[in-house]
Amino acid sequence: MQPGLMRIIWPLCLMALLLATGPIHAEARVIDVHAEVREGVVFVDADLALSLHSEVIEAMRNSIALNLVVEARIAAPREWLWDRNLVTERRHLRLEYHALSRTWVVTDFTARETHTFTDLAGAVESLSRVRAWRLGPWESLADERRLLGKLRVRLDVNKLPLPLRVPALFDDAWDINSEWFLWGLSGELAR
Repeated sequence: MQPGLMRIIWPLCLMALLLATGPIHAEARVIDVHAEVREGVVFVDADLALSLHSEVIEAMRNSIALNLVVEARIAAPREWLWDRNLVTERRHLRLEYHALSRTWVVTDFTARETHTFTDLAGAVESLSRVRAWRLGPWESLADERRLLGKLRVRLDVNKLPLPLRVPALFDDAWDINSEWFLWGLSGELAR
C-alpha cells in the first residue's frame, strides 16, 4: 500500500473505531414534567433521557452500582433576590447488575420498589419514568401568586467506590447530571 494512502486511511479507521465504541460521554436530560394536585397534594410525573457511556456500563457489569438522585423544588420567584424554596424533595434511585442471574435491577428507595429486567435498555427506560411522585401539600403553596417548579437528575458520586469518585467528577463518561428543568405552576392547578 502506498504511504500517502495510509495517511488517509489510518485517521478514518481510528475515527470509525471511536464512533463504534459508543457515545463519547454520558448524558442526562429532563424531557418533560407534569404536575397536578390530587386530594390536596402536589404530584409530579417526569420523563428523563438517560444515556450511559460504555465505561459506566462496564463498571456496572463489574459490580459497581449507579445511584441517581432526582431533585424537585417548588419555589416562589422573586425579582431582586434568589427564589424562595417552598418545597424540596429528592428521589433516590439505583441501577445495578447482578452477574449471577444476569439481570439489571432498578431500586426506587423513595417508593420502596424494586424491578428486575433482562436487558439494560428496559432498566434505563424504567429509570427514565418517574410517576406519581408526591411532593407535598398544596395548602402551603396555594397563597403564592407565582410558583416555579424545578427538576433535575444527577449522579450521586458519593455512593461510588472511593477510587472512582475523583474520576467521576472530571470524566465525561460519568457526567450523568442534567440541567434544571423549569416549569410554571399556577393556582389553576388545584381546580
